[in-house]
Parts: sequence; structure tokens; C-alpha cells
Amino acid sequence: MTRERASLVSVLVLAGAASIAATQQRFTSKTIGVRVDVLVTNGHQLVRGLSAKDFELRDDGVVQAVSEVQLEGMPLNLILGFDTSGSVAGERLHYLLEAGNSLLGGLQPPDRVALLSFASRVRLLAPLTPSRQQIHGALSRLKAEGATSLRDATFAALALREDDPGRTLVLIFSDGADTSSWLRAAPVIEAAKRTDAVVYAVAIADRQVHVLMTTPTRSGLAMGAITQQTTTIVEEAGKFLENVTEETGGRVLFASANSDLRVTFEKTLAEFRDRYVLSYVPTGVSTSGWHRLEVKLKGKSGKVIARRGYFAE
Repeated sequence: MTRERASLVSVLVLAGAASIAATQQRFTSKTIGVRVDVLVTNGHQLVRGLSAKDFELRDDGVVQAVSEVQLEGMPLNLILGFDTSGSVAGERLHYLLEAGNSLLGGLQPPDRVALLSFASRVRLLAPLTPSRQQIHGALSRLKAEGATSLRDATFAALALREDDPGRTLVLIFSDGADTSSWLRAAPVIEAAKRTDAVVYAVAIADRQVHVLMTTPTRSGLAMGAITQQTTTIVEEAGKFLENVTEETGGRVLFASANSDLRVTFEKTLAEFRDRYVLSYVPTGVSTSGWHRLEVKLKGKSGKVIARRGYFAE
């Protein structure tokens, strides 16, 4: 086994163990109840000023008595997963590092940050830590080269969620297709369904346009086949990110250019802080298995974005 494969295996084994541990403490206690992160938008604007009485929440079709969680004093766990494959080299990496360092400035003292990078393999550069200096240092050492292990990195990032009362935001940045993951999409999405972390993804808006505008050569048929295959891979990566974010109640946000990464990262953090956190003790439903969640507004206009459900263990 090569050193690269051994390193990836060790990360995935560690991630798998952490994921199992995390699922054992999610949504199991009726004292703790179930906590649901909710985003409300109206067009391109966030809807603020709502309270628990403005929401109707159904657990497996049964209406629940909802209370709103006060976020003051609730720490944030920010887990960063940065694509450092070869396509990120140069200007894009410069702006990615600028965006990551700027994001740290928007955190509160109790908040913690973890950083992992992914290219041909996944590297855990810093576990959850309150030390901004440690994260700044890890960012400064990032280099871009190799392929892209997007699914493996997303799984590892989800596994870093720890057993604490804080809220967890997983922020994944990638500029293209998954070309080297060992894991398929299904087990990663399954892991997302078993954690209370909210996943946001940031992508470069023009990545697919570049693929579609590839100029044919004399062997137009062969180049056309390559272009179609590449386009399909990119679309699959986008579909994967959409599925993971939708399962957890997050979103995919796009930066229109490399220089917009900082603003897009800051928007992601600000949006996460403006979400509502609803809590309830499950009543009239099974104590185990998959629970489908439906969250709606009562007498208000707006689109509600929340996780699709949860597993009761």
C-alpha cells in the first residue's frame, strides 16, 4: 500500500469511528429533544424577526410543540474543508487563503474551528480548536496539487462534529469535479442524515462554462466524447453537493470569480448566524428509525429551508 493510500485509509477509518460515535448521541434523549436549524428567505432576502409561534413543525406528519432556542452563548463549531487540487493553484489559491483568514475574523471567542484540505488525499490540518493562530498557520502551509477527493473530504468533515451543545457549520469549498474519492455518494449522504451539522458548499460559478466551451480539434468525435464525459463528472459533483446540503438544511452558494470568495465565505457565516433554531420533544412518533421533518410558516410569506429529517437511535 502506498503512503498516500495509507494516509487516506487512516483518515477514513478515523472518520468512520467518529461518525458512529456522533450518531449515538444525536436525537436520543427526550430531555434534550430535537434541534432543527431553519433558514427563511423571501426572494433573495433573509426573513428575520420570527418566533417559534410562526412555525409549524411536523415530525413524521405529527405536529409538534416547538420552542425557539436562544443562540446567545451557544458556541459555533466551524469545520472548513478546502479543495487544494491542482486546479486551485495560483490566483485561486491566493484568494481562497484570503477568504479563509478573513472568515476567522468573524468568529466569536467561544467558537472553534477545524481545517482539512483535500486533493488526491484528505489531510486533517487542525481538529476543532479555539486557536485562531493554529488555523492561520495551517492555512499558510496549503499548496495546490493533485486530484480532487470531494466525497471523502465531506465525509471526514462531517465526522469531526463533536458531542457538545454547540451548533456546527461545515463549509466545503471546491472548484470542480470529484476525480479521486474512494467513497461513493450514498454513504456520505447517509452520514449527513445522521448528524445535526449544517453543510454549506461554496463553488466557483463559471467552472461548468469552462468545460462546455472546450474547443474541438480535428478528432472532433474524440474531443466531443471527452468533453461530454468531463461535463457529466462536473454535473455529478454539483448534484452531490446539492444533495448533501439539502439533507442538512444548508445551501450551495456561488462565487462569480476568485476575488469574490471572501465575500461569499462571509455571507455564508452571516447567513448561518441568522438562522432560527427550533427545539421540541418528539411526541406521538416512533422512538427509533428515520423521521421525516416538515417545517412551514404559519400566516407568513417565505421559503423555509431545513434538514429533511433525522435518525432516532
